[in-house]
Amino acid sequence: MGKRRVVRSGLMMPINSKRFVAASWTRNADSLDYDLEDSVPQAQKAYARSIVRETLPIAKLGGARVSVRINCATPEPDLEASVWPPLEMISHTKTESPDQIRHIDALITRLERQRGVRPGAVEINAMIETAQGIAHCYEIAASSPRIRHFSGGGGYDMSLDLGVEMFVGFDQFFYGKGECELAARALGLEPGISVFMPDVSGSVMDSEATYARAVANRKAGGRSGGGLHPNVVEPQNRGLTPPPEEVEEARQVLAFFRELDATGGAQGALDGKTVDRYEAARAEELLEWAAACAEKDSYKARMREQTLAHQKSEQSNPQAP
Repeated sequence: MGKRRVVRSGLMMPINSKRFVAASWTRNADSLDYDLEDSVPQAQKAYARSIVRETLPIAKLGGARVSVRINCATPEPDLEASVWPPLEMISHTKTESPDQIRHIDALITRLERQRGVRPGAVEINAMIETAQGIAHCYEIAASSPRIRHFSGGGGYDMSLDLGVEMFVGFDQFFYGKGECELAARALGLEPGISVFMPDVSGSVMDSEATYARAVANRKAGGRSGGGLHPNVVEPQNRGLTPPPEEVEEARQVLAFFRELDATGGAQGALDGKTVDRYEAARAEELLEWAAACAEKDSYKARMREQTLAHQKSEQSNPQAP
C-alpha cells in the first residue's frame, strides 16, 4: 500500500491568470488545480494550453500536488498540453460514460511513455456533474485504475442540468452525492464526502462556514476538500485534520482495546464509553490520518523554506546577463 493521499485543500484557479498562478505556491494548499475549462474564455483556450507546461512546476515550489482540469469536449489538445512532469492528476469535467475515461486513460498512457512521466503516475478525477453521469457512476468509477478518489453529484453544472437552484436551504443534491459515495466505497476508492449545510449566499471566500463544513465532513468520514479562493485553504486544512484532543483520545481507545483483546475481552468501557473492535478500528484510522496530515504539513513547510531560500540567494547574487 502506497503513501496515503492527503488533499484536504484544493485551490482551483484559471491557468491564464498570471497573478493568481504566480502566487499559488504560497497559499499552503495541499493541491493546486490549474483550470483549462470554465474559468478560461473560449478565445484564450489556445493560449492557456500553451502555458501549461511552464506553469506546472510552480505548484511544487510549495509542496502542493499539481493537477489540471480539462474540457470534456477537447480532451486531446488539453492532454497534449498538460501531461508533462510534474503533473499528478487530470480532472475530466462532465463525465458521463466509462468510455470517456478509458479514452483519456489511453491518451495519458501514451503521453507518459513519450515524455518521461512514471507510468500510471497521473491520476484521473472523473467529475460527475450531470444526471447521465450519476446514472453511470459505478461503471465510470470502475473504468480505470487511475481513478483512486471518486465523488460528485453536486455543483453548478449539476444544478443547471437538473434545473434546480444552487444556493438553497435544503440538500437538492442528496441522491446524486450518495450514489457517487456508495460507488466509491463499493470499489474501495476514497469517497468524497460533502455534508449538507444551508448556504444561501454562494460565497466562495467564507472562512468560518468553510471550517464548519470541513469539520462536519471529517466527522462523516471525509478526508478531502477544495475551493476557489485562498481564504478557504487554511480552514479546510485545519478542519479536516484531527485536533490534538481527538488524537489523544484515539490513542487511549486503541491502547485500551489492545489490552482488552490480549486478555480475551471483546468489549469494555473507557470513561463511560463502550470500546470494541469497531471503535478501535476508527481510532486506528484517525491516528493514521493524523500522521499523514502532519507529514504533508511538514513536507509543504520544507518546500516553501527551500524555495524562499533559493529566491533570497538569487536576489543577493544576481548573475550577469
